[in-house]
Amino acid sequence: MTSPENHIFTEDKSHLRVLTGLRGWAALWVLIFHVYEASQHGLVAFPIGKWNIDLTPFFSLGWSGVQIFFVLSGFLLSLPFAQWQAGTREKPNLERYLFRRAARVFPAYYVQLAILLGGAYLLGQASPIANVESFLRHLFMLFVPPPIGIDPINTVWWTLPIEFMFYLALPFLAGLINPRRWLLLLILMLTSMWLWRAGTVIYTGPGNFLMSSQLPGSMDSFGMGMLGAMLHVNKNSISTWLSKHHNLVAMAGLAILLLCLCWMQYKWMDYWNHSLIFYTWTTVYSFAVMLVAIAGMNGNRLIGWLFGNSVIVFAGIVSYSIYLWHAPLLRWLSETGLFSALQDNRLPLLLLATTVGTIAIASVSYAFIERPFIHMRR
Repeated sequence: MTSPENHIFTEDKSHLRVLTGLRGWAALWVLIFHVYEASQHGLVAFPIGKWNIDLTPFFSLGWSGVQIFFVLSGFLLSLPFAQWQAGTREKPNLERYLFRRAARVFPAYYVQLAILLGGAYLLGQASPIANVESFLRHLFMLFVPPPIGIDPINTVWWTLPIEFMFYLALPFLAGLINPRRWLLLLILMLTSMWLWRAGTVIYTGPGNFLMSSQLPGSMDSFGMGMLGAMLHVNKNSISTWLSKHHNLVAMAGLAILLLCLCWMQYKWMDYWNHSLIFYTWTTVYSFAVMLVAIAGMNGNRLIGWLFGNSVIVFAGIVSYSIYLWHAPLLRWLSETGLFSALQDNRLPLLLLATTVGTIAIASVSYAFIERPFIHMRR
């Protein structure tokens, strides 16, 4: 019998189960959001007796799963650098670090790029990449939103260069992942985010979400992850309060997340009016995600129950492929016309078909593309 440690879809590091599950939830939440958009459903209500529970925010705010990805990337990738700063390990090898990052991101991306281009050719459709410049941008993941660059042929790819830019920046910021320099890190990440977002409003106008989210516009989310890694690694030398009071930390994190979702739901129209929420929401939201991650790493039972169960951890293991493949599959399902005649049942049926199909594709992608490269980079 195959041991759990050697199973394809098992998290090798047990202490990271909660973070893996949190990543799985982020991927599924983004999927739910895109299905909700494609279904054009509007209000989503769940009847309980005489009450109708409004679930619209749960569906319409699923895009914030991207922020969870950014925080988790900042947290997980900063752990070895935080340990180095704490004197508990040697300085990470930068060549190995960059190779591991490239081996994690590019193989599944290149396979999907080839399949999308090959599929368009075999179906007799116009090539989604119009010229050599566009091809080179996609080949090296050098796409940024208009008016400066181009949109990627798979809408979700817009986050990939942001992630990779953070991978490149992290070694230069590693010296700040230190209890003596945490305030400098906080100031740097918030100031860079504010200046970038203000610049996008001035030069491209309000409402350009993709441009305002480019690094360093998302540095607050990555930075909160970096701070979380520093706090976790130094929890015994700084203060044992976080680990001893993980129940309070977990409840605070979940409560702030809920408040952030309510805040965004009722202030969405103000977000692009150069208002306070535009410069603060992702920071507060990312802080809450950091608290949840820290509580989970300290063995909190509630967070473990929510994000450490086998189903959500499995989703976390294949989360990268879930993220990559759900949008093309959803587009294909929407264009087939199978769901266009449906009214009230369109959202649940489209969600079911997209989720099942995406997880099936993601499982194959992980087993035959991602996992071999994960083991090779070790």
